[in-house]
Amino acid sequence: MNGKKTIKILEKYPVFTINDFVRITGNGPKYSRTCIYRMKKDGLIFQIERGKYTVFDDPMIFSSHILAPSYISFWTGLRFYNLTEQLPADIMLVSPKQKKPIKFQGTKIQYFKTGQMWGYGKQRYMGFDIFVADKEKCILDSLMIKNVPFDEIAKAIRTKDFDPERLVEYALKAKNVSVIKRVGYMMEASGMDPAGLAGSLDGNYILLDWSGPKKGGKNRKWKIIANRRLDDIY
Repeated sequence: MNGKKTIKILEKYPVFTINDFVRITGNGPKYSRTCIYRMKKDGLIFQIERGKYTVFDDPMIFSSHILAPSYISFWTGLRFYNLTEQLPADIMLVSPKQKKPIKFQGTKIQYFKTGQMWGYGKQRYMGFDIFVADKEKCILDSLMIKNVPFDEIAKAIRTKDFDPERLVEYALKAKNVSVIKRVGYMMEASGMDPAGLAGSLDGNYILLDWSGPKKGGKNRKWKIIANRRLDDIY
């Protein structure tokens, strides 16, 4: 099989391994390794990590296929759905396993471990199926892991470009009281009805913005210390 034909077939795969290459080309493992080395040297393919390769230079295409299961979320997911105007430099994913970040063509691919592996599915991107959190789960993941600036999460909720009932449902499913308080407070401040959340609170007050000053007015309903003015963020 000639090089051009091989590349054409490899373009059907977001990620491929040496075993995939052997199966596709019909060559033996030793010769396949030589071919992959030459193709990588010529810039026809890229190495993602040991034993995994791609013909694409856009990590969005293959990042959720490197580790299974995993899905795109957090700031990357918010951007995918245009819930933020910012363009995050990293690709951020959720996984039930711990994995070191991958550096690919100047982009860091980061995996954040969690047991909350739900609320995601397939989305089409550049002709491929990729795994991405639902809009509502992107917001919740960001609040649970706290790896997205609070301002960007508040702006995402302010857009109302999601299903409010599903966000409430997901917040309850996560069983994270701090998340429930922040979601309820911000939804209500944005003119939405977070029905069902107020009954799942405890008596402890928490900061609205976990990274902000440790002082502010108290909201008794949501047990929130309002250390940020949402009007200033919006």
